[in-house]
Amino acid sequence: MKRNKALLVGTTAVAAAAGVALAVLPASADSKSSAADHAGHGNSAGIAVQSGSDRTGSDRGASLFVASLNGANEVPVQGGPAVGDRDGAALEFVKVKGDKVSVAVKFRGTDKPTALHIHRGAKGTNGGIKVDFTGLLSKGKTKSKGWTGAVTGTVKVTDKAVLDALKADPTSFYANLHTAAFPGGAVRGQFHKVTGSFGFGKALDNFQASVVKGKQIYECKKGDDGTYSFQQRDVRAVLGGHIAHSFVAPNSGTPQWIAPDHSAVTGKLISKTPNGAKNIAELDLKATRSGKKRGLLANTQEIFRLNTVGGVAPAGSCQQGAIVGVPYGADYVFIQK
Repeated sequence: MKRNKALLVGTTAVAAAAGVALAVLPASADSKSSAADHAGHGNSAGIAVQSGSDRTGSDRGASLFVASLNGANEVPVQGGPAVGDRDGAALEFVKVKGDKVSVAVKFRGTDKPTALHIHRGAKGTNGGIKVDFTGLLSKGKTKSKGWTGAVTGTVKVTDKAVLDALKADPTSFYANLHTAAFPGGAVRGQFHKVTGSFGFGKALDNFQASVVKGKQIYECKKGDDGTYSFQQRDVRAVLGGHIAHSFVAPNSGTPQWIAPDHSAVTGKLISKTPNGAKNIAELDLKATRSGKKRGLLANTQEIFRLNTVGGVAPAGSCQQGAIVGVPYGADYVFIQK
């Protein structure tokens, strides 16, 4: 039986790293910016809004991107508008084909969205608006409590250089959802390229599950240089929706995810993105089914580990055979076929 997979939000990566387990709801700058840019009133010239559903036709030849948004990713500006809704989260997909940019975003825990943009700026920096989806918000579907909802639609962007830059270096762009309480940005997330493909009309069938409780497991081993250091042995985590995450076997280097319905997948590294010295890297992995043919994870083709917090191996010398577990947080995005 097909399950409705909405955004799974158990907790943000920051809360998970601190050991806070919240209720899981299943089925789910080009230059320094001004305060006006950060508040969502920067330059958005060259954008014509088309409301309603995705109008780009066939997905063939399109580029797909994903961003996992939370309040901790927002970057405050001294004297600027309020940012960072700790209770909010969103999952956003973008398709670029020609001069058309389509968006599919689902969100929860925020107030009513007042603006939705793509900004140009690397992680930890703010940048001006490059694509404006705000005109689509009136077409979004929301529920009355907690503003759980989704928005889809398409805009036309006449600045080809912006779209070329997005396709060439998506992590230098970020999604930002604004609200009245957080006019500078309620939740934010950097974009990552989706290697696989899916019909964009079904983008919201993809889902996210955050770490509720987890550790990266390291073992002290002798390296090629003859010295001992902590190297990855395993991972042990429980994600939202009670998804278990580990290695297939200790020291195998092959991660796996197993859902309560016995659907399961393994992962193989596609790419790795550094996320600061204090956090493990963000990952893009190709998924292969290893469990039942039907179920929550059965149709997963790609997995992203995003918004990582903590989990870095201890530095310095160690005693051979010693094993340590380092708490971490992350948001895992499961891309469906």
